[in-house]
Amino acid sequence: MTDRTFFRDDRPDNDDRPDNLPHNHTATSKLAAESMKPFAGPQLMRVFRFLESRSDRGATDEEQQDALSMSGNSQRPRRKRLVELGRVKDSKNMRMTRSGRPATVWLAVPPDQVPPVRSKANWPTDGKSNPNKANSAEFVPDFTI
Repeated sequence: MTDRTFFRDDRPDNDDRPDNLPHNHTATSKLAAESMKPFAGPQLMRVFRFLESRSDRGATDEEQQDALSMSGNSQRPRRKRLVELGRVKDSKNMRMTRSGRPATVWLAVPPDQVPPVRSKANWPTDGKSNPNKANSAEFVPDFTI
């Protein structure tokens, strides 16, 4: 379930894909990330659509988890990814959780306010002809005429 307006690119190496799940490089973390691949995209959309439905009221992580019947271990990484994608933002407001602690209220970002994709072509190169090479690497032109 990939919404072309939501996920910027479907290339296999693209970090914007919902199934490109983070892990801490341990065996159990890698297995957990792999097991979530079928669920991450739909969960991402559920979290986003819920926040979108809340408009200016937004929702805390706890409110999202309750409304979506989703565990915190599933909801928080989806919300974090939405923040990274520019689709969700911190409202700068807080509400109290059931335990009486303040929690950030998250808002969906309207489509016309989503930041543009940062192309690798616009990344700083520090004057290198090939920024992927280490400083000690011998200079090799990118092409020969």
